[in-house]
Amino acid sequence: MDAPVVVCIRSHNGRPQQNQNAEDAANGHSAGTSTSIHTSNQAPTTAHKTTGTHRQWSVSMTINDIPPKTAILHDPFTLHQYETIFDRYLRDSDRPRWRLSLDEEACTTDHQTRAEHAIERYTDSLWQQLDAALKLESSGVSDCQLLIVEHHETNHTSDAGIHCLAWELLEASAAAKTPRRPRLRITRVSDFPSRPGTIFKVPQPLSTVKKDSACAVRVLLVVARDFSRTGDERDPEPDLAQFPLMSVQRRLRSRMLLEVVRPGSREELEAHLALRARQGIVFHLVHFDLHGRVMRDEHGKMVPWLLFAKRHIGAHHKHGVPETHLAKAESVARLLAQHKVENVVLNACLSAYNRNGPDTNLAHVLLKHGIRHVSAIWYYVYWQTVSTYLETFYTELLVKGVEFHVAAQRGREAIRRRPTNRTGREYQDFFLCVNYAREGHRSDSMAREPSPPASVRSQDSSTSNSSVKAKWMPSTPRLGDGLVALPGEEPLRMQLHLLELEYKLMTFRIVYASDLRRADSRLWHTIDRMVGMWLMTNLMDEVYIYRGKDLGKRPIHSDNLPYREKRTRPSSGGYLQLRLPRPIRPLRKALHIIRDIDTVIDPGVQADEVQNRRSDERRRNAEANLELLARRLHSAGDSYLLFVGSQDAQWWQTYLEHLNGQWWLHMPWGFTVHSRYNREMRLPHEGARRSLTPSPLGLR
Repeated sequence: MDAPVVVCIRSHNGRPQQNQNAEDAANGHSAGTSTSIHTSNQAPTTAHKTTGTHRQWSVSMTINDIPPKTAILHDPFTLHQYETIFDRYLRDSDRPRWRLSLDEEACTTDHQTRAEHAIERYTDSLWQQLDAALKLESSGVSDCQLLIVEHHETNHTSDAGIHCLAWELLEASAAAKTPRRPRLRITRVSDFPSRPGTIFKVPQPLSTVKKDSACAVRVLLVVARDFSRTGDERDPEPDLAQFPLMSVQRRLRSRMLLEVVRPGSREELEAHLALRARQGIVFHLVHFDLHGRVMRDEHGKMVPWLLFAKRHIGAHHKHGVPETHLAKAESVARLLAQHKVENVVLNACLSAYNRNGPDTNLAHVLLKHGIRHVSAIWYYVYWQTVSTYLETFYTELLVKGVEFHVAAQRGREAIRRRPTNRTGREYQDFFLCVNYAREGHRSDSMAREPSPPASVRSQDSSTSNSSVKAKWMPSTPRLGDGLVALPGEEPLRMQLHLLELEYKLMTFRIVYASDLRRADSRLWHTIDRMVGMWLMTNLMDEVYIYRGKDLGKRPIHSDNLPYREKRTRPSSGGYLQLRLPRPIRPLRKALHIIRDIDTVIDPGVQADEVQNRRSDERRRNAEANLELLARRLHSAGDSYLLFVGSQDAQWWQTYLEHLNGQWWLHMPWGFTVHSRYNREMRLPHEGARRSLTPSPLGLR
């Protein structure tokens, strides 16, 4: 049998039975060696929720259209083994080796080896139970799509179902064990009761958009980081999702609309979706690049949460670093369903955590509210694993045009080829990246042809799946193609301090960016690339660049300041503009960048009295113009002002803080996150030592 087949394992969610062989496991027999599978027509009975017993479920197994077989599926591990084997193994993968003593390192290495052997037995047990019922090895099947289906009779189910098992481990157990074992590909499916209003209608499914070269895929990214974490526990750089998405955007050009919620707060996400909804724009996919939590709610129930950036209103916020705010996953799911989001991707830890039931599973919550496809993380995960997964996932999904579940499977395959190596050894954590669907997939799900270049049209091309021929037109760039980076450039790698800049700029609207006269800082180069990224993601429509001395020539009372350079988004798409909707409006109006303002605002004292009077007049004119511009920015609320200089925070507090903005340092976060705010530094050509941050920021 060369053609791929579909094996469907169905279970009605209910309390799992207590394994009859639990006593054997308690007496020291390995749980991973259990291979028995019993046919039964009885529903699961009530089991005691103890950590020393093996759970089991009554399931039905189907191969293609063959009548189903009913069987009993045993959990290879007890709940206690999940804690002592899976939990510790995955936590050790993210534990820095340099903090361990020699004895601790030897103990950790020994546990890792034993845990990997136990996980291997776990995988064998799952496979042997399936093969005992379905005889896949002897049937000659070479490629098998395994659908793990949980039926939920109600929307309020708290008992653990078969989704609590680590099914994705089976994807690595094919050729490694025996050539006769088929290649397995896993997709988790959740079925819910059909009720009016539960399933919203997607205006234009992602699968349809990818086939139509005249349409653009719309992706919304939410990024937030916890800046309070210090040392080796500090957060990873905020480019885990943004870099692969912008790399794909660079390849697809105008066929992809990528926008970022800035700052990454729950309130800003709601405002962003509402704004685009009023403009008739629905996002096909929303990605959450932030932390996940499983905590008790106000009723004492364990539920999933997401850690967003905390929203602050203007100058009322005086903290030196961004703060965070927890939002319940249920409210986020309702928001996404309200705006008809079809696909959701989360690289948040614990976003698919379901050891004791679906109530703690964020992916389950999203599916329950009507989201069609979800990719999430089963437990804690290391950033390198996420980076490898997302790079392959988005290339497969958006560039090669495969279906969501196929892209997820190939992402896990990429992790197996390039496993995480954190502590000097490789960790097998590919199974943490799981994918869910609300409904099943066809058995012949195959990859489509790669997406055609945005500017190519010919007599043989079509604008949809139909065979209607389009009249040939000269090759012309699509809307937005001019914004794509040059062939030799790659998208900007976002870092924590750059995310801090975005947060301060979006919150306070006025920011003074400083490099403290460091020769190797390349501050302007960084700002220049940030501007390109902001334009590519529709943050603003226009960017004006000024020199400080231009603002000091005379008081300017009109709306137009004398700028040196202006950058805008493209507004014309050539011939294809006739076939496309009007350009999407930006989220904000403009960004004003002022360079070399330091010597204008603080000219110092010269020996020439005439020169001093001229400098003083230029300073007064510049201050008046800046105050006028700042009032307009704060009152309009749709533009930003960014100074590019080299002075410290005390200088900012003395000369420009009255503009109600913030000071920002262009220096990457180190292992001690707040050290750059607390330490003292001697600026060149100055005799005094100054703190980088004044005391009102509350960090000294």
